[in-house]
Amino acid sequence: MKRFIVSVGTMLVVFLCSTINSSAENNEFKIAFIRHHDLWIKVDGKEKQLTKGEYITGPKWSHDGEWLAYVKGKKQSNLELYRLKDGKKVTPFHSEVSNYQWSPTENIIAFIFTGTLHTFEVEKKNADFENVSAGVGDYAWYPNGKKFLVSSEAHLLPTGWTGAQLYEVQKDAHMNPHKMKHLYALPNEHDDFLALVASGFKWSPDQKWISFLAVPTASWSADSNTLCLVRADGSRFEKVDQMLLNTQWFKWAPANNILAYIEGSGRVALENKHLKVKELPALQQNTFTPQGYVDWDFTWKNDNIIIVSRAKEGGFETLPEKRPLPSLYEVDSTSNVQHRITKPPHKQGDYHPIFMKKSNQLIWIRSDRKKADVWLAHRDGKHEVKWIENIDVPEWYYEKWNWGNVISVKEE
Repeated sequence: MKRFIVSVGTMLVVFLCSTINSSAENNEFKIAFIRHHDLWIKVDGKEKQLTKGEYITGPKWSHDGEWLAYVKGKKQSNLELYRLKDGKKVTPFHSEVSNYQWSPTENIIAFIFTGTLHTFEVEKKNADFENVSAGVGDYAWYPNGKKFLVSSEAHLLPTGWTGAQLYEVQKDAHMNPHKMKHLYALPNEHDDFLALVASGFKWSPDQKWISFLAVPTASWSADSNTLCLVRADGSRFEKVDQMLLNTQWFKWAPANNILAYIEGSGRVALENKHLKVKELPALQQNTFTPQGYVDWDFTWKNDNIIIVSRAKEGGFETLPEKRPLPSLYEVDSTSNVQHRITKPPHKQGDYHPIFMKKSNQLIWIRSDRKKADVWLAHRDGKHEVKWIENIDVPEWYYEKWNWGNVISVKEE
C-alpha cells in the first residue's frame, strides 16, 4: 500500500511538472537569453542560437515579438536588430549608441547618440535613421507611441546646478522646436537634491502620473538617487524617496495607482534595501522588508501581491562565497502577510522574478553567482522546473546584478 501511494505521488509530481512545461511551450511567451556571450531564443519549446562569437548583451523584444534588438561587440557596442521569421539582421546606426527602446505600438526603435535622439523604422523599405531632438539626456516613449518624454541635462551656473528640464517631443519632430512642448522644470540644486538628468520614466496605469529617478553626479548616483513623481500635465511634482540607480527597482501595480520600489541609499546591495509601497494620492509609504533582511528585484503578481527576491543582510567585507543568497517571497501589500515561496539549494539564490499574467506562471533566475539557469513554476512558486540551463551571469556591482542584460521575456 505504501509503495502504491509513493508511486501515485511520483506520477502526480511528474504530471504537474509536464503540465508546466507543456503550457510554457504553448506559444504563451518567448524568451531571449545570452549563453557564452551569444544570443539564443526559446520559442515553442525549442532553443535556437542566433549569433556566434559576437559578444551580445541587452536583448529587447519589439512590441509584437517579431524583432529583437541587442548590442554586439566587447570594445565598441553596436546596435543590431534581428527578425525572427527569416533571420534578417539590420544595423540602424554605425556608431555606438545608448538607451535603445522599441515603440510600444510599432516596429520603430529609438536610441541616443551623442545627446541626439534618433528613430529607425525597421519595416520601412530603404529605411534610414531619423533625427528627433538634440539636447537629450534620457527619454521614454509615451504609452501611445506617438511622442517621447525627454529629459535635458542640467547646466552648471555660478550659483550651482540647474535642474533637468522635461519636454514632450512628437515622434516626427525632426528637430522642429514647434513639435516640442516644455512640461516641467525640475528643482535647482539644493540641500541633498540634484537632478542632472531624469531617467527611467514610467506611467501609472491611468497615465496621470509619471515616476522617474532624478540622477545626480556619477559618484553621487552610485550611492543615492531620488525617486520622483510628476503629474502627466506637469501640474505637480513630488520627491518620494532615495534609492539606487536601477530603473527596474520601481514599478507600478498592473491596474491601480500604487508604486512599489526598493528604497535605500548606499551602493552595497546587502545593506539598507527595503521594499516600499506608495499608493497615490496618499503621501506616506509603507515598508514590507523585515528587520535583518534586504529586498532586491521584484514583480507585481496582481494589484495586491508582490513577489520579491529577498536575502539576509550582510557586510560587503564578507568573502563572496559566504555572502547571503536570496529566495523568492510573496508579499501581500494590503495585509502584510508574507511567506517564502522558493527554497534554492545551498549556495544558490533566486533572482529576477517575472510573473506571466496570461499563463499565470512565475519565471526567475537561479544562480550561484558563477552560473545561472532559468526556472519556471506555478503562480505560487510550486512545482518548479529548470526550464533553460546555462545562461550568462552579468557583471555585478556591489552584489547588484542587471539580469536584463542577459534575459528578455515577451508574453504573447
